[in-house]
Amino acid sequence: MRSEDSLYVVFTMDCLPAEVREEVHGPERWDKAVSAPLAFAQALDQEGFGASYFIAPEAAARLRDVAAELAEAGCELGVLCHPQLSGYQSYLGSYGYERQREIVSLARKVWTDELSRPAAAFRSGFFSANDYTFHVLCMEGFQQGSCSLPGRMDNDQCSMWFRSYPFPHHTDPLDRMAAGTMEYLEVPVTSDYEAAAYVSYETYTPPHLRIEEPDVHDYAHDLIERQLDRMEEEGEELRVVHFTTSNVTDWAGPETPHVERLLNLCATVREVADERDLTVRWSSLQALHRLADELLGVGWEEEMDAG
Repeated sequence: MRSEDSLYVVFTMDCLPAEVREEVHGPERWDKAVSAPLAFAQALDQEGFGASYFIAPEAAARLRDVAAELAEAGCELGVLCHPQLSGYQSYLGSYGYERQREIVSLARKVWTDELSRPAAAFRSGFFSANDYTFHVLCMEGFQQGSCSLPGRMDNDQCSMWFRSYPFPHHTDPLDRMAAGTMEYLEVPVTSDYEAAAYVSYETYTPPHLRIEEPDVHDYAHDLIERQLDRMEEEGEELRVVHFTTSNVTDWAGPETPHVERLLNLCATVREVADERDLTVRWSSLQALHRLADELLGVGWEEEMDAG
């Protein structure tokens, strides 16, 4: 894959266990929790794309067959960590270094035991993190992931990403906001992160490429254009747009609007790419990591297993 004439598109899905919990709301029923990832994969396949699936360890046993099918189709599997689902009281970013390592280590162990495969990618629930998180992930063996939504501000969930680095980047062990030199590669969800500078309230989530948002198509074209303009201004060689969704969304329903919305968004990406003479290519987070390292001149001595 060549970076200089390419626009890489990333699709991620959070896969939660069924039933409603106080802090973490999953799909209403297990049949919906199981059918959504497959329906999403089928919709993306119409465009020749795949996805990266972040599966909560608490859902892994029920999604074992689905995960195997997705992996066989070339999709990437990673860990979704909501500490409350495993008995902790708060969000990942509310804990110090040692407790975060305990939480992340437990999540990875349960996940790998249930799915019988290694885990290299990670997402924290609600994009919750603090300045320990990327160091913890690197120490626990994760190589890439998506824990940030640039411009988001939610102090209760410890999801504070105002002025965070908005493009794929190697991370810093002491500052979650900055690009650094750690092995772990962070791939933020594409958002209108500059909008946060104009709000006066403390809790804010900027417009971002969340597929199930009813009005996402109204702003997607302009948001992708601005993202590419910003990348060009900053000299970013790896052009990436990142869409996300979850299995809470009813992707498999007979009258679901989400598949049509997804196909329209794919058409929007291609339209923007055509305007700039770019070729649209799907990428997993692992593949982006490889590309980023190649641009930095970092060699890969052996293949990584995406899980």
